[in-house]
Amino acid sequence: MTPTSPLAGFHPAVAAWFEGAFPAPTEAQVQAWPAIASGRNTLVAAPTGSGKTLTAFLAAIDVLVREGLYDGLPDATQIVYVSPLKALSNDIHVNLEAPLEGIRAELARQGLPDVRIRTAVRTGDTPQAERARLRKTPPHILVTTPESLYVLLGSDSGRAMLAGTRTVIVDEIHAMVSSKRGSHLSLSLERLEALCGRRLTRVGL
Repeated sequence: MTPTSPLAGFHPAVAAWFEGAFPAPTEAQVQAWPAIASGRNTLVAAPTGSGKTLTAFLAAIDVLVREGLYDGLPDATQIVYVSPLKALSNDIHVNLEAPLEGIRAELARQGLPDVRIRTAVRTGDTPQAERARLRKTPPHILVTTPESLYVLLGSDSGRAMLAGTRTVIVDEIHAMVSSKRGSHLSLSLERLEALCGRRLTRVGL
């Protein structure tokens, strides 16, 4: 991997997983990764199949992998992924669970310590037992809907879970931007930033 490679900014285990899984980064990934890594708010606008969701997730995972290796991950949610779609299972498996599994295998192959990044999906359909588990052991990456984010921000346990958030990823942003649902989400994002007491990195897809 050359210093000018689009993957040069990633941890070697993260870059190695990507190179083993894909022939090359897409143009959207090449342009978005440096912007996201610099902490700038970033809008990734590209056709279906351009790897937009993975673009955002991989940048977030890289930060968590580095932190996990050097300092250890705290029991706190750091990445919030918001999608207007409740049917998230397949998309999350492809763009989040599979990369995490592959990167852990790559860390082991390189002789590095394991980094277990916890993820969870929280929607209106999430069973009460799972909600209780999330309160007790918060995920590092939370996948949710605009409505469920609003509910979390209205509860003490939800605010406690979200207070360590650093990055918010909003998927399918074009489907919400001109609607009341989008306005409602915008307010929730401002509430989240106020709760965290820091400027959040926002990534729109």
